[in-house]
Amino acid sequence: MNFLKDAAVEPDLALDYDELGDVNWLMQDDRDAETSYREALRRDPRLVNSHLGLAKIYQRQQKFAPALVEINAAVKLDPARTDIHYVRGQLLLQHGPQGRSEKEMEMAVNIDNQHRAARESRWRNGTVPSPELLQDPQ
Repeated sequence: MNFLKDAAVEPDLALDYDELGDVNWLMQDDRDAETSYREALRRDPRLVNSHLGLAKIYQRQQKFAPALVEINAAVKLDPARTDIHYVRGQLLLQHGPQGRSEKEMEMAVNIDNQHRAARESRWRNGTVPSPELLQDPQ
């Protein structure tokens, strides 16, 4: 994998471990995904995606207490991400105070609506960037 090659060249680059965690999580290899996310967080504790990834792993394993710890860390780092509130809502539905899950789901919908409204406003006002700027660099 390219992430492993990158990690060999730049062993302190936390994002390589974060992305490797994503790949392992998608392959349902929870053990290696957890190891990669933990290594990423050891190198950079501000990686929201690694906290979210750990929360998803623990949710899948029905380890709700550690999942809530990780998702709460993600919320503190980036409270405007819809996916974080959605996962937090799922966790609270499974293992949390009654009523809190609905609040998290509502927050996720509200954030999505705010983002959509901002995009539509930029589009109406002609401030949408050119398509060339939106393309991934090769």
